[in-house]
Amino acid sequence: MIINKQQIGEASLLAVEGVIKLGESARFLADALKRSLAEGDGHVLLDLSDVNYMDSTGIGELVGYLVRLRAEERKLILVRPSERIVQLLTVAGVASLFPTYDTVEEALAAEAGGT
Repeated sequence: MIINKQQIGEASLLAVEGVIKLGESARFLADALKRSLAEGDGHVLLDLSDVNYMDSTGIGELVGYLVRLRAEERKLILVRPSERIVQLLTVAGVASLFPTYDTVEEALAAEAGGT
């Protein structure tokens, strides 16, 4: 798994490539989210367009950091998740918790100026 981080104004963009599953990849994602939580004060955008698989461990990490970010009045925003990931989030009953957009630009424009 590869995660590229970019700061765009107040927001942090994490572009994820590969798979997110139990083990090293889920820990790697959790570490990146933890750093974004600690280092910034804006929303965190998670670009999932190059993620080809995610298991329940990955979903658990997303929900866990969603809660942590919300506690700071910040958002975890999903960008271009695959249909499979959206289905997994829906089955888990958490899809509606995440703002989701088709592009980074759309997410930034829609979420500009706060929570």
